[in-house]
Amino acid sequence: MNPIVTSIIILLIITCLISVWVAVTERKKREKLIESLRKKRKKEKKSNINQNEIKLLSRALSLIKEGIVIMDPYGRIIFTNRFARELLGISPKDEGKYFYQAIKNFDVVTMINENFNESYRAWQEKKIGDKYVQVIFGSDMDEKVLLLIDLTTIKKYETLKKDFIANVSHELKTPLAAMKLSLETLEEECKDRETAKKFINKAMERVKYMEQLIEDLITLSKLENVGIQVNLKEIHFKAFIQKLISDLSEIAQSKNVKIETDIPENAKVKTDEKMLHAIMKNLIDNAIKYNKEGGNVRVTFKELKNEIEISVCDTGIGIPKSHIPFIFERFYRVERSRSRKLGGTGLGLSIVKLATEKLNGKIEVESEEGKGTCFKIYLPK
Repeated sequence: MNPIVTSIIILLIITCLISVWVAVTERKKREKLIESLRKKRKKEKKSNINQNEIKLLSRALSLIKEGIVIMDPYGRIIFTNRFARELLGISPKDEGKYFYQAIKNFDVVTMINENFNESYRAWQEKKIGDKYVQVIFGSDMDEKVLLLIDLTTIKKYETLKKDFIANVSHELKTPLAAMKLSLETLEEECKDRETAKKFINKAMERVKYMEQLIEDLITLSKLENVGIQVNLKEIHFKAFIQKLISDLSEIAQSKNVKIETDIPENAKVKTDEKMLHAIMKNLIDNAIKYNKEGGNVRVTFKELKNEIEISVCDTGIGIPKSHIPFIFERFYRVERSRSRKLGGTGLGLSIVKLATEKLNGKIEVESEEGKGTCFKIYLPK
């Protein structure tokens, strides 16, 4: 074969191979480019969906009546909703600033600052502007979250309820006093008629019960008042208890209950006298009423390192263990029929617990059914 022809054929074959190789390479490049564009579009689409979801979530969070402030681990603000911005004076432009630069309420800034490295902290109630809120700060995740729960409506309801109870209690005192006076007059007039006297005595018992109930409601209403003044004064505890025992001696004698004391002569306690009177009167009164015939009540005083322990123990019927967690609730009675018969209002222990808390103290109870109950009050020195 002619060498020229052979050269031409070889050149053609090489050219064809190069063309095929280029075509295949270009095809692969196009496929890669198309796949890349598909992924990019998919990513953009997903990103748009995420952005829409974030916008919807942001709108939803702006409508709720709780404040949310989300910060990064360094304390820079990532997100705030409308309630939080209005309450804390945060501007929409403050995103990216540190919390102490954006939040205008000094107390909240101090709270965050003091607990910045704690995993969780909650404050029960805080007044910010015209709102009452519960403040919760959590940093147990990558971000730090400040949650502000609006308690204003609940607070208004509680205030209305307290005012209603206080007003109704005061309004009932006058007609009850008139009823009592009328019954006392009738009793004098009917002293020779046994049947009439019996019914008058029953009515008088009910009036006395209502009087005690009203007094307890007024006491509770006063103790629940946020602005109640605690007037501290030094009290000679032995003389204070002896006077109280003397006032309750008639009830104790009717049940043949003996009241003993173990109180040092020089025992003194610096506290609010009215609140201490409410605590001790209710505890000793209960210890007598729920005691056995011929039982004992013992009042003791101990001075501990940082606090004072006052205990009132009885040899009475005791409280079943299942009832102990609920005895400080209002109107709670272990045995309803027995409590009514003894003249209990169901508010005594609620008053004791609330008054103890107002004095920055605590109360403990130990009881064994059929053997007796012991209440211990711990007050700061």
